Parts: sequence; structure tokens; C-alpha cells
Amino acid sequence: MIRIGSLLTLIVAAILLFQSCKKNDDDCPFLAPEMVFVGFSESDRDTMIIRRYEKNSMFSAPLDTVLVSKANLTYIVKGADSIQIRPNTYDNLNFEFYKNDWEIVFPSINRVIRVTEATPKFTQEREASARCQSYLSSVNYDGLPYTFTTWFDVPYRVYAVK
Repeated sequence: MIRIGSLLTLIVAAILLFQSCKKNDDDCPFLAPEMVFVGFSESDRDTMIIRRYEKNSMFSAPLDTVLVSKANLTYIVKGADSIQIRPNTYDNLNFEFYKNDWEIVFPSINRVIRVTEATPKFTQEREASARCQSYLSSVNYDGLPYTFTTWFDVPYRVYAVK
């Protein structure tokens, strides 16, 4: 009887181990590119509206809209007239960047930036304990195509000019 119990325990442990080793998009945290805005004044960028759309819907199938005020935006200076902007209260823009089409709106200047054709690349090191490295291999950002081969040794950024 003890052998059957040990065998069942071993089988259950093997199944759980096998399932935990399987990787899919949800198991691999995604890193969206830095969004850098060039020539936007402080008053231009004090409010951001983020609109999320069903992917490849030609912006006709809205999923949600979020208004992000200055208090919930993080600004990181990238150059004399360039600043990276990240919303602190809406993680979907980072983690689901590749799953949707997006509009980023700066209402004070009526500036709309469209994001389409986001294609993710998920990679895993050979060791089971290695962390997944995921990023965009390509995206159309504000009408310009971008391609990336990695996210750590080149500027992993997209740009919008006022």
C-alpha cells in the first residue's frame, strides 16, 4: 500500500513539475518599449488619455479609455527636449502592449499617437531557472515602423514628435 501511495505522489509531482515548465505568453512578463516624446512642453503633457482597442480592428472596437493626470505620470528626461512618459496607474499599457492597438492622446494639443502591428518576441534561456526575456520585435508607432532584435543592448524606444 505504501508503494502505491509513493507512486501516486511521484506521478502527481511529475505532472505538476511538467505543467510549471510549460511556457506561454502569460508566463513571460512583457516589457514594452520606452515611449519618448520630443518637443512636448510641460503643459502639453500634463494629461494623457489612453485608449485601448481590439487588435487589428482599425480603431473601431474600443475596449477601454483611461484618463491619466499629471500626478499619475512618471517623467524621465532622455534629452534636452525629449522625455519618457509612463502612467503609474495603468499597467495594461506595458504588460498588454502587444495584445492591443492603442491611441495615446494629449488633449491640450489635440495630439493623437496611434500604435498598431505590435509583434512580441518571447524567449527563454536554456536553464529552467532563467527568466523569460520578452519584447517587441516590431511595431508601428505614430506612423513609423520600428524593429528590435533585443531590449537590453540598444535603445528600446519609440518616439513621437510634437
